[in-house]
Amino acid sequence: MLDFTELSQNGEDLELLVREIAVSLGFKALWSGRGPDGGRDLILEEPGNPHLGAKVRRWLVSCKHTAHANQGKGRSVGIDDVGADGGIVDAVHQHQAHAYLLVCSTQPSSAVVSRLEAIERNRGISTRIWDGVDLERLLDTAKGWAIAQRFMPQSAEEWKIISTSQPNQYIGLTRGYYIRIANRIGSFLYTGMMNACLDAMKETTLPPGHELRPRAVYHDDKGSHMHWRVDYLYQGPETREVLLAISPPTLMQLQEDLTRRAEKSENYWGLSAYFELRPQRVSRGHDHFDPDHYDFYERIPWNFHVYY
Repeated sequence: MLDFTELSQNGEDLELLVREIAVSLGFKALWSGRGPDGGRDLILEEPGNPHLGAKVRRWLVSCKHTAHANQGKGRSVGIDDVGADGGIVDAVHQHQAHAYLLVCSTQPSSAVVSRLEAIERNRGISTRIWDGVDLERLLDTAKGWAIAQRFMPQSAEEWKIISTSQPNQYIGLTRGYYIRIANRIGSFLYTGMMNACLDAMKETTLPPGHELRPRAVYHDDKGSHMHWRVDYLYQGPETREVLLAISPPTLMQLQEDLTRRAEKSENYWGLSAYFELRPQRVSRGHDHFDPDHYDFYERIPWNFHVYY
């Protein structure tokens, strides 16, 4: 079970979490400044059906984070938290929205549910509620679990292994990473050794703005090795220092250091580890930047181990 008290008490983490969930669902997320209560107003644009004119529907999102109340036991979101009917309707109109989404880290009271139903019935404004259970359900996916691990690393720290249509191909989610996993049919997934390899990457010192992002791993228990595909993400102009950091000799040395560090780990299970690094220039400030964008995986076949 995810622990929403890991999110900051001021509610900003919840807003960011909702934004990431919405983007993963295909919505366009926009910030529209600070609202009357001092919080930012999040707008989600829901793409319309192309057969019906592809008209976009805008949702005004209101996030209420009450999981920290009552010494961490939480409380329901009440009428005083959401405000009067007119205030909700005015806010929707002010933001030129068509619908209202209330997001709670706990659950809404029956009075709040009734109020939103009345607004939808009497004012013609669509309303929806995502409570804590809904958020967990939305995060319990291949894409969502990586988001959960970024925002709630303690309660979502363990590996989540998701099966695919193939018996030896999986999606592994841990530490905020989205990792393709393949192995020989019938062999085990040694998450302990995979943790040793991830620890080796985490402990590596890189220049500012540079990051090692694991994409895929093949475990060959017969050959006793793990083969990793890792993106070396870097940003900024390709200065002399950057070009040196991504040069083949430097990357080769880094690969050897990663192998040596992984095989010295207490989680080392006697397997050899090989890290294949792939330099990727990124722009982290871009609106569409996602460290696990599908573009990063397009050129990684599931059977990449055949090139080992």
